[in-house]
Amino acid sequence: MTALTTVVGAIPLLLATGAGSEFRFSIGVVVFAGVTVSSLLTLFVVPSMYALTARRTTSPDHVTRQLEKLLSQ
Repeated sequence: MTALTTVVGAIPLLLATGAGSEFRFSIGVVVFAGVTVSSLLTLFVVPSMYALTARRTTSPDHVTRQLEKLLSQ
C-alpha cells in the first residue's frame, strides 16, 4: 500500500509543466520506475524463487528424524 501511494504521488512529477519541469520529470521517472520495479520483484520474483528453492530442501526436524531412525536400527 505504501508503494502504491508513492507511485501515485510521483504522477504529478511526471505531468508537471512550467519552470523546473524537466528536473521534476527526471525525479518522477526515477521514483515511479524504481518503486514499481522493486515492488514487482518483491511481490512476485522473490516468492517464486523461494518456492523453487524450498522444494529441494527439507526441514531440520526431518533430518533429525532420519538420523534417529538410522541410529536406532
